[in-house]
Amino acid sequence: MPKRGLIALILSLAGLRLIVAYTPPGGDLASVDPTDAAAGDPSSSASAEPTPQNSSSPSTAPNPSAAPTGTLKDGTYDGEAIEFKYGIAQVEIVVSGGAITEVKALQLPTAGGYTKRVTNFFKSDIPARIIADQGWKISNVGGATYTSRAYKESLQSAINQAS
Repeated sequence: MPKRGLIALILSLAGLRLIVAYTPPGGDLASVDPTDAAAGDPSSSASAEPTPQNSSSPSTAPNPSAAPTGTLKDGTYDGEAIEFKYGIAQVEIVVSGGAITEVKALQLPTAGGYTKRVTNFFKSDIPARIIADQGWKISNVGGATYTSRAYKESLQSAINQAS
């Protein structure tokens, strides 16, 4: 194969890879990734994972399934402040009658543009979903993988306190 043909093939494959991996800035935040993006996400690395803020010891890995309805202690619980690539996520839950009745984001990134859209989505749409499911039952929010992971970790921390 001539050198030009090989170069054209390599550049075409590289361009195809970029097209396949591209997520538009105005992408659909409401779409839920049916697979766990952590396993196949080439952009994630150990250093990009959410980590608890001001934590002196490593926290236990969050359990993806929350406590069943009616088994939580009534009260208000603040989850850990989780530092991630775009800022900090911290969630507060209110438990009444053994079930989550209110979810509030205490901290989320405040930057403009797409980050602002993600933050607004996590403040407006996600709490109702958590209350309905009584926990985090989605793998990740498409276009907001890092925020999803940090939010889920903080939520699970609050649920663990209420258990």
